[in-house]
Amino acid sequence: MKNIGKVISTIALTSLLATPIADAQSVNNYGPNSKIKVTQLARYDSKTEFGESGTEIVSYDSHFKQAYSINGALNAVDILDMSKLSKGKFILKKRILLKDLGVEGSDITSVAVNKKYHYIAISIPAKEKTDNGRVAFLDKDGKLISKVTVGALPDMLTFTHDSKKLIVANEGEPNDTYTINPEGSVSSIKVNALGKVKQSAVKTVKFSKKMIPSNLRHLGRTAEESFLNLEPEYVTIDDKNEFAYITIQERNAIAKFDLKKDKFVKVRGLGYKSYLKHTIDVSDKDKKINMKNYPLLGMYQPDGIAQMTIKGKTYLLTANEGDSQDYEGYSEETRIADIADQYNLNSKYLKGTDVKVLEDDKQLGRLKTTTAQSFVNKDGKFTVPVTFGGRSFSIRSAGNLGLVYDSGSDFETITAKANKDTFNSHQEELGKIGFDSRSDDKGPEPESVVTGVINGKTYAFIGLERTGGIMVYNVSNPKKPVFETYFKANDNGDISPEGLTFIDAKHSPTKQPVLLASHEMSGTIAAYELTALK
Repeated sequence: MKNIGKVISTIALTSLLATPIADAQSVNNYGPNSKIKVTQLARYDSKTEFGESGTEIVSYDSHFKQAYSINGALNAVDILDMSKLSKGKFILKKRILLKDLGVEGSDITSVAVNKKYHYIAISIPAKEKTDNGRVAFLDKDGKLISKVTVGALPDMLTFTHDSKKLIVANEGEPNDTYTINPEGSVSSIKVNALGKVKQSAVKTVKFSKKMIPSNLRHLGRTAEESFLNLEPEYVTIDDKNEFAYITIQERNAIAKFDLKKDKFVKVRGLGYKSYLKHTIDVSDKDKKINMKNYPLLGMYQPDGIAQMTIKGKTYLLTANEGDSQDYEGYSEETRIADIADQYNLNSKYLKGTDVKVLEDDKQLGRLKTTTAQSFVNKDGKFTVPVTFGGRSFSIRSAGNLGLVYDSGSDFETITAKANKDTFNSHQEELGKIGFDSRSDDKGPEPESVVTGVINGKTYAFIGLERTGGIMVYNVSNPKKPVFETYFKANDNGDISPEGLTFIDAKHSPTKQPVLLASHEMSGTIAAYELTALK
């Protein structure tokens, strides 16, 4: 029976590898004055169950014209042929299962291509996520070259632009009972042309208590727990390979890491946005789009981060998704109505609003909030509610990490006009769109951001994990970005963009700029051609 099963599996996989995986779909572009045309060239379908993370992170190697996709459903790396992308073909060449690599771990969380030496690195958390994880180096065909140990829960990795180092964000999350809480860290790994990396090339760097600013958001039951809850999420590296910038999402912060000295030089809290200045939809119970001002502050809490250089100055772009600690042993998350009696609103935030708005499920009552906040009066009462995520993207100066621009309420306002049926929605089942179902949580949840140059202008692409689709802004002037378009597939078959990869015209298999968007819920990757309009 086992041999028959192997034969059947081999036949099925051979058939799968031999054909294009999915047809391209038409694209709905919403941007009345857009100077960018978006066309879907091809789609890859991992053929995994809906909601099982069949595609998460995607990376591209221009030398071999192939992409590498993390298949969370099968704990695998899918190697994809993009050489015939212009003909609508996006083909699975090979699937590399974690269990066949000889590296112990729970799953694969990220993949990065060394663009000079053309091998890849993947991050592999331990079976117990609080133990130290691994990074494995594979050749272009997925054969293991070497493996090293890094910190707890390696969640994202990227090579420096000169291909000399690999930087790994080790998130260091606690276990569910909150009894084991490893320190978050960054691993700096010196690599070589062959990808044969020894453990001695790895330096795992933890945070110092001395460098943590006193005004950084406290998180946890004690000061020691709060320190342990510095959890690196995502990394970007400046064009000069001098610094890495790492989002510390739950703490609403960014860390700056010196790549030459392999040490942290700064951690900065990102502050709050006021919803007296911006509108927001906060309820999933009113069954309508209802953008209003409220006495409410939002933490930015970025997930994805990217960088760009404009006129010699480095800027950071963040996708302000939001996140909380919500474990069996400790949770900061609650709804405003459930702690309404713990508020004594400061008139500066209240602006004449009736306090009953805190108890009303059709207003602020349903919104998720944090109890781990510092806006407290002398009697221990909260003076203003604080919510998770900025529902936006921001641009910050890399020098002092100060805010240069934030998109405010754009994402909710634009999606409400472009496709109101999917406003603040989430699809837990294929075809079942939960209109307004995420308004009480983090709204559209901008997850990832990348930048790219098209026809001499710099653009930002921001994926909306819940609502779906991708926002495009011209960010050539960082202080005054211009919205270009919001696009998504018309058949709604690509659900929940998780990872984005921009391929410039020089390195593109079509000789035109291409954006790859991996979709976690649908297990698909869409390849979009980007054309500048005159």
